[in-house]
Amino acid sequence: MADDISGADTDPGGLDEMGRLFGGANLLAPPVPVELRSRVRQLGKWAFATRSVVPMNMYRFKPYILEVLERPVEDYMAVSHAGHGVNSYAVTYQLVHGPVAVFAQGGWGGVYMDNERATADVNELLGQCAELVEALPAVRAARQPAGRLVVLESALRGVSRCEWLAEPLGDEDAATEWLRRAPRHERGSSGPLPALAEAVRLVRAGHLPPD
Repeated sequence: MADDISGADTDPGGLDEMGRLFGGANLLAPPVPVELRSRVRQLGKWAFATRSVVPMNMYRFKPYILEVLERPVEDYMAVSHAGHGVNSYAVTYQLVHGPVAVFAQGGWGGVYMDNERATADVNELLGQCAELVEALPAVRAARQPAGRLVVLESALRGVSRCEWLAEPLGDEDAATEWLRRAPRHERGSSGPLPALAEAVRLVRAGHLPPD
């Protein structure tokens, strides 16, 4: 799982297989923008993407966030189920598409987890991501803003952040510092997924970049 998984020699029917696999586990199908759907490949039993990914790095959450903070990244979608031990497992969804970069994660599949609760939580997470994807075409049809809205949502990592990045920061130290100091959206009155909720609000209102 630690090795890079390339989609070069995999079944091109990845979108359908992803829907069947997630549906069979009572999970919502991860949302994919129309422009990326034909590029989805199955890279492993629980790994689907439009580019090569490392599922364990997706699970660790930070590596691909640093990538998009450091330098320009082409549009892609990726989702995987990965983890370690008997109880530390998560579904991780990533979408870099036009003016947004979304990294969302929910614990699921651990031996000692409450499966019903974990499934409901992951479905809420994927459902909120789907609302964001559905709202994106209107923003992309307008003047394309420079920069990206970076959206981080992971109860497992204790992070919920939604912050505009005007341009890539250029190096890992700067990216790490940005990530450390990025404003945190507290869970509570704004709901269990405040960063995603804020991203949906901003995109629907066409407020990119935010005022």
